Amino acid sequence: MTVSRETEEKLAEYVTLLTEENERQNLISKSSVDAVWSRHIEDSLQLLDHAPLDRHWLDIGSGAGLPGIVLAIAGVKKITLVEPRRLRTEFLEACREKLELRNVTVVTGKAENLSGRFDVITARAVAALSKLFAIASPLISPTGQWVLPKGRSAAKELEEARVTWQGDFRLEPSRTDPDARILVARGVRRRAGRG
Repeated sequence: MTVSRETEEKLAEYVTLLTEENERQNLISKSSVDAVWSRHIEDSLQLLDHAPLDRHWLDIGSGAGLPGIVLAIAGVKKITLVEPRRLRTEFLEACREKLELRNVTVVTGKAENLSGRFDVITARAVAALSKLFAIASPLISPTGQWVLPKGRSAAKELEEARVTWQGDFRLEPSRTDPDARILVARGVRRRAGRG
């Protein structure tokens, strides 16, 4: 993905922060450090193809800031990162300060305990779709959308989720892995009689 020189420089700063912190706490797998740009940065940036930047995004289980910090650097106007582990939110707050990301709010806690509504919800490697919908469906605005990188298990997870959930679901190809998919969904709601 082509980004401005300023964005690329800030992404490089973030990669430095990420790899340094990865020595202290396991944010990304050691095997993916050498491929951090393709495995993590590009993988996060491609989500911008599927939702507008000028909406309020929520990144559930932000962990290392993937995709949330990357999306914030790349131009999402407002994004809330929610992460239950204090050590990780301390890292996210340090990134926000050092990279001067005024468009980022960091929340230590679980998504289930959040209030408010968000226009776009994303989550990377957090939970199976059914569980993620159960946790976060109260947080999505009526016209909001889900943009979920689901890897190679996307079709199977969607099939399982459709037992309990209905909506407008689209599986988009990933630009970083030919076998992976991104689920883009709108109007997600429980099927009648499904709890």
